[in-house]
Amino acid sequence: MMEHLLNDDLECMLPDWKGNPFDGTEFQYLENPFKPQWKHIANYMLTRNPQGREKRQDKWRPKVQTDTSFLDSPKDFIVWLGHASFLIQVNGKRLLTDPAFYNLALIQRRVGIPFGVEQFANLDYLLISHDHRDHCDKKSIKQVLKHANPSILTCLKMSNTIKNWVGQTPIQEAAWYQIYKTEGVEVIYLPARHWSRRGLTDFNRVLWGSFLIRANDKTIYFGGDSSVGNHFEEIGKLFPDIDVCMLGIGAYKPAEMMQAVHTSPQQAYEAFLQLGAKQMIPMHYGTYDLSWEPASEPYRMIHELFEQANKTESLLALDIGEPFFI
Repeated sequence: MMEHLLNDDLECMLPDWKGNPFDGTEFQYLENPFKPQWKHIANYMLTRNPQGREKRQDKWRPKVQTDTSFLDSPKDFIVWLGHASFLIQVNGKRLLTDPAFYNLALIQRRVGIPFGVEQFANLDYLLISHDHRDHCDKKSIKQVLKHANPSILTCLKMSNTIKNWVGQTPIQEAAWYQIYKTEGVEVIYLPARHWSRRGLTDFNRVLWGSFLIRANDKTIYFGGDSSVGNHFEEIGKLFPDIDVCMLGIGAYKPAEMMQAVHTSPQQAYEAFLQLGAKQMIPMHYGTYDLSWEPASEPYRMIHELFEQANKTESLLALDIGEPFFI
């Protein structure tokens, strides 16, 4: 039986939003239903990558800056920590997104983190967009919580995954369009087009989404994991003042497997335009090897797209550990 789930303890920004549809086992899609196909996974594993040689020869990696002096600054900043992990400071509050700092089972992290997890001692909020291991890494979360005591802001049903990892750390779970209870900063959970699963039998038992962060007259959008969909244009209309958006540009090949869940550089650029953001920070590339494209391809392509559109000032392709002061 279909029901619509909300967290009754949280405010919803859309009065007519009933909640995310849930059939008792799985969260359902509002548009273009998706389920990973074993044949696509088999093809990915068994088919020759047409860019295999180019990928093997591509030794490009994101640069890493290790100067941590910005951590003492009272200014608002965004720092990329690799993949989809960002440390954000706004109005004196510190937020960390989707921590994944170490190797993930058989997938090695290509570059290190710019500073130790002890630097998260003053963390106020830990944001987890969905349950995939490259966005919700058990070791990273547990290491952060050894040094910090944040509140966790996440999606419906995430407690089923992380409650045994985090002890007494408070968790707020939201449906799309719900506003978390926070101090000094406003955080809203918003749509994305993706999926969730950590094992073989738990498809979409946890919700997925993105985050909108507002404080000090600044608006930041963190896209989490997402493919193309109507949500980017909708979010741009709901929040016509986005200063910075963080969007994924990697893990898009082979298209038959990846296009339903991630954006390519071209699609991320189009999402940036639909959001109406002033600037874009690319993410979800270079840190882990998750797909067929060579490591440097997303980085090169996103620069070419912004250059062709004469929008180079709008692209913030940060080094890992490089602060951008908002």
